[in-house]
Amino acid sequence: MCGITWDEVTNRRQAEQERDRHRREAHDGGVPDGDGIRAQDSEPWPGRGVLLAGLLVMLFVMYSSWHGQ
Repeated sequence: MCGITWDEVTNRRQAEQERDRHRREAHDGGVPDGDGIRAQDSEPWPGRGVLLAGLLVMLFVMYSSWHGQ
């Protein structure tokens, strides 16, 4: 599976055209197993940054409670 994302595609018809072009050029017109069109979320929630910040805050609080007594 190629896992290609086309940022400029804004509707399903455009996605189908890009998919068909890619199939012709990269796969000799064949349909790769598991091929499909999926909507790309603009930003999954929570983002990695939010999770990392939460983890760091949690570690800081734990460290402070252990060494602050």
